[in-house]
Amino acid sequence: MIPASLGFVAPHHNVASAKSSSRGLLLRRGGSDDGAGRGDAPSGAASGARSAWPQDLRLAARSVVSFACAALLAFAGPVQNLGSPLPAFAEDVLNAEERVTVSLFEQNTPGVVFITSEAFEMQGVNDQSMRMELVPQGSGSGWVFDLEGHIVTNYHVIQNSNALMVRFIDGTEVQAKVIGGDPMSDVAVLKVELPKGKPGLLRPLIKGDSSGLRVGQEVYAIGNPFGLDHTLTKGVVSGVGRTIMSFGGRPIQGAIQTDASINPGNSGGPLLNSAGKVIGMNTVIISPTGASAGVGFAIPSDTVSARVASILKFGYVKRPSLGLYLGGDGLAQRVVGRDGALVAGLQRGSAGGRSGLRVGDIITTVDSKPVKRVNDVFKALDEHEPGDVLKVQLLRATEVAGDYNEGDAESVPVTYSELEVSVRLGEIAPEPG
Repeated sequence: MIPASLGFVAPHHNVASAKSSSRGLLLRRGGSDDGAGRGDAPSGAASGARSAWPQDLRLAARSVVSFACAALLAFAGPVQNLGSPLPAFAEDVLNAEERVTVSLFEQNTPGVVFITSEAFEMQGVNDQSMRMELVPQGSGSGWVFDLEGHIVTNYHVIQNSNALMVRFIDGTEVQAKVIGGDPMSDVAVLKVELPKGKPGLLRPLIKGDSSGLRVGQEVYAIGNPFGLDHTLTKGVVSGVGRTIMSFGGRPIQGAIQTDASINPGNSGGPLLNSAGKVIGMNTVIISPTGASAGVGFAIPSDTVSARVASILKFGYVKRPSLGLYLGGDGLAQRVVGRDGALVAGLQRGSAGGRSGLRVGDIITTVDSKPVKRVNDVFKALDEHEPGDVLKVQLLRATEVAGDYNEGDAESVPVTYSELEVSVRLGEIAPEPG
């Protein structure tokens, strides 16, 4: 590089320009092209010294200086034209990581939608006009599942709504109808009909595999936090195999924990891996303020895909059931000193009741998997379909023979025997509507 202070301004150079540039350079360095003492000599002495030099010698010296300047220019490389200053920002400069992130966002954000739920409310009470109107009650995110117009989101985004509006990235807004929803896994499927001439708005996201996620890998959340549409946040997988409670009161197994910022309005939006594939659906956060505190959860994509497939086929999620009411965690430990799930009641016509399960039984294993908490029973059931046969091992209380105080149940000693029963799983009836 040639410093601008050198004043090289032309792409080609004659002897004079090279000479003047060279003289300026030598003067800034404190030197001289005519002798070591020229800078301190009186002007008359300097003139006399020049006139004392033979004419041929002066010409030869000038030629040497010109050649030296030309050699310096050639060594320095292309000459900058300082007459036309460069703009402050000639181009946007992105590093490799930024280019990957920008590309991921640009490819996937068209497949993310903004969902607004509306509900009927009585208006005009004060002016006695008394009319029912649809008013917005909440918003969330969703993503395009296929080219048929199916949109996937959280169940709690559409819960209790009378109308749903879906807005695409170009501002097109259409009404959506509910195909089906599952409060137990917080998954819902909508369908939209796009205006003619806009089929290209359906940009399905690519589904990924959530079974092999590892803590530390990068993830990206796209959604509409606080109504700010198509917002991207980045983080890592902070934990896997978490259990969160659904809005239907049933635990969701295998949830993904992330520190990618998730806020109100992100619900139902996709969580992507670094390849741009959906590995989860953002659903809930843990926060003392209601805003992101770095602890968010997403439903794994494998769970979402299974629930969506059932909804598209049947209109609801076909879920297996033992037909039991189970006591809280730790209850079995207090009763018999062992881990398990205590049967607190039987549903009418339950699969467990038909197979011989009784109130008071303590389930210790399901499908050969130990039961330490109530969630372990649900986890085992989630791996099966209605009609499958499960082996359930349990402890059952048996009174010890003898004479005891009548009416004093606490004085009757009992012993627990181990049993195994086979249960053909029933099906949880879908909620009406």
